[in-house]
Amino acid sequence: MIPKGKRKFIFTLVAACVIAAMLLPACQAEEAGEVKEVEKEEPAQPEIKNPGTFIYATIGPPDTMDPAYAYDTASGEIIQSVYETLLFWKGESTTEFDPILATEWTMSDDGKTYRFKIRSGVKFHNGNTLTPEDVEYSFERGMVQDYGAGPQWMIFEPLFGTDTHSSRTDDGLIPLDELKSKVEVDGDWVQFNLVAPYEPFLQILSNSWGSVLDKEWCIENGDWDGTQASYEALNDPPSGGSPLQKIMNGTGPFKLERWDEGVETVLVRNDSYWRTKAKLERVVIKVVEEWTTRRLMLEAGDADQVDVPRAHIDELEDVEGLTIWKDLPSLSNDAIFFQFDISEESTFTGSGKLDGAGIPSDFFSDLDVRKGMTYAFNYDVFLTDALKNEAQQVGSPIVEGLSYYDANAPKPSWDLAKAEEHFKKAWGGEVWETGFTFTIAYNAGNVTRKIGCEILQENLFNINEKFTVLIQVMQWPTLLRGMYGGLLPMFQIGWLADYPDAHNFVFPFQSSAGTFSGWQNYANAEVDALIAEGISGTTSAAREATYRELDQLYFDDAPSFIVAQALGRRYFRSWVKGFYYNPVLPGPFGNLYTLSKEY
Repeated sequence: MIPKGKRKFIFTLVAACVIAAMLLPACQAEEAGEVKEVEKEEPAQPEIKNPGTFIYATIGPPDTMDPAYAYDTASGEIIQSVYETLLFWKGESTTEFDPILATEWTMSDDGKTYRFKIRSGVKFHNGNTLTPEDVEYSFERGMVQDYGAGPQWMIFEPLFGTDTHSSRTDDGLIPLDELKSKVEVDGDWVQFNLVAPYEPFLQILSNSWGSVLDKEWCIENGDWDGTQASYEALNDPPSGGSPLQKIMNGTGPFKLERWDEGVETVLVRNDSYWRTKAKLERVVIKVVEEWTTRRLMLEAGDADQVDVPRAHIDELEDVEGLTIWKDLPSLSNDAIFFQFDISEESTFTGSGKLDGAGIPSDFFSDLDVRKGMTYAFNYDVFLTDALKNEAQQVGSPIVEGLSYYDANAPKPSWDLAKAEEHFKKAWGGEVWETGFTFTIAYNAGNVTRKIGCEILQENLFNINEKFTVLIQVMQWPTLLRGMYGGLLPMFQIGWLADYPDAHNFVFPFQSSAGTFSGWQNYANAEVDALIAEGISGTTSAAREATYRELDQLYFDDAPSFIVAQALGRRYFRSWVKGFYYNPVLPGPFGNLYTLSKEY
C-alpha cells in the first residue's frame, strides 16, 4: 500500500485554475491527501500548436501491432487506442471496470465460469460488424499463436491451470478441440471456462492482450483459419513474424495510419466510432532518442508530451507553459538480470571462456557470481543520481502498492567486502584469479538505466581490475529479441504491472516459465511450486505466507536483483487536457480517448 502522507501533486505553471484532484487507485485503501496547487502569475497564453494533433516524443519504438504478440509498453500504448477489450479500467481504479465491447458480465458461484454479453452495432475500422464469434476467435487465435515471448501465459493459466503457461507441452501442442472448449459462443454471449477460480481474471481481460479482432479480416491477412494445419504453422512465430505485425483493424477511437519503424507511428481519429468520437484528430508518436531535442520540442510546443529522463527533471521545473504531474505511484520496478545459459550465437561474451577475456555460457549459473554482483551495485547512488531520490529500493519483485508487499523483505546492500568474498569463491576461485569480460545491455534513450550499468561497471572494476564490463545500448526491439534469444549475458530493464496482483510480479521474475526468468533459463522447482500455491490460495493469510517464502528465495537464489521502484512523473504542454493517471495503463499519456488540446 502507498503510505499515508504520500500525495500526488499537480503543478500548473500557466493556468490560474488547476486540474481537479486526482484520486489514488481504488485498490489503495488509504487516503490520498489533498492536492496542492502551485500558482504563478499567468502570462499570455501561447497559441496552441498543431491543434487537434497530439505529438509525443518517446525514446523507443513499438515491437509489434499485434495485440496477441505484444508484451511491451511501447506497443501496448498504441494497441489500447486502436483495439478494444470486453471491459476496461474505470478511470483511476485498478479494481473497477467499465463495460466496453461487453455490455454486462456474470461469474458463476464457483468462480469458474465467466459470461459476457457482446455489444451490438459496433463496427471494425474496415466496416465489418463485431460479432460474438469475433470475440471467441480473438482469444482462440491468441492461444494458437502463443508467441514464446508474448503475454498469452496470462490466458492459459486461468483456463488450463497454473502448471500450463503455453500451448506447447511435452507431448506437443494442446489439442485444438481442447483449446476451443475454453471459449464458447452462446447466442449474444461469450463464455470462458476456467479450470479453477482465478481472482485477477477480469484484470487480465482489460489489457491489450484482451483485444478483440475481426475474424474475417485476420484470415484474409494470412492468420489462423481455424484448422489444425494453420495452428501448427502459426504457433510461436519467429520474432516479428506475426501476420499482423504491421497492420491493425480494431473497433477503437483511433485507426493506424502508418508505422515507420524506428521513426514514428501515426494514428487518425475513427470518425465512425460507436461512442462519441475522440477530441483529438491525430496522434503522432515520434522516436527521439536525444534528450536535448525532446526538451526543445516540448519547450517550443512542437511536442505536447515527451519522455523526461530522471537525471534532467530539474531542467523543466521553471519552464512556463507546462503541466507537471509528480509523485505518481508506479506499479513497476527496475532490475538487473543474469542469463543462466547464454546462446552460442551471442557476441557479448568475449572469448567465450573464463580466461579474463570473456565468460563461458553458464557463467551466471554460479550463485557466488550472482551474489557478488548484487553486493557490487551501489543502490543509494543509483537512487540519488539516476532517480533524484524519487524512488526506493525494494527487496522483492512485489512492489509497494500491491497486496502482499512487505517493506521488510530481505534485500542486498552495497557492500564491496561481501562482493569480494563471493567473487573469491566463484568458480572455485578461478573468477578472482583470471577475471572476466562481458557486456551488459540497456535500451536506447534510457539515461536511468545507462547510469545503472555504469555504476555496476565502475564498482566491479574497483573490486578487481580484472573485472571488465562493457556497456551496449540497443534499440528497444533489438533489446527484446536479444533477451528472448539468450544473447545478452546481463541486461537492465523494468517491469510494469500487467494487472495489479502480486502473482503478476513473482511469476515473470521467478517462475521457470516466467517472462524474464524463462528468458534467463532460470528454474527452481521449489519456487515454481510456491508460485502455483500463491495464485491458488483461498485465503489472504495463505497467500501472504507463500509470498513471504518467495521473497526469501528471491534473495537467497538471486536470479536477478531489484534496483528501484520509482515514483512517476508526466510532462505535458498546459493546453493538453483530460489526462488521468491509472498505474496499469502502459502509455505515459494514459488514455488517448480522453485527451484534448484546448484552454
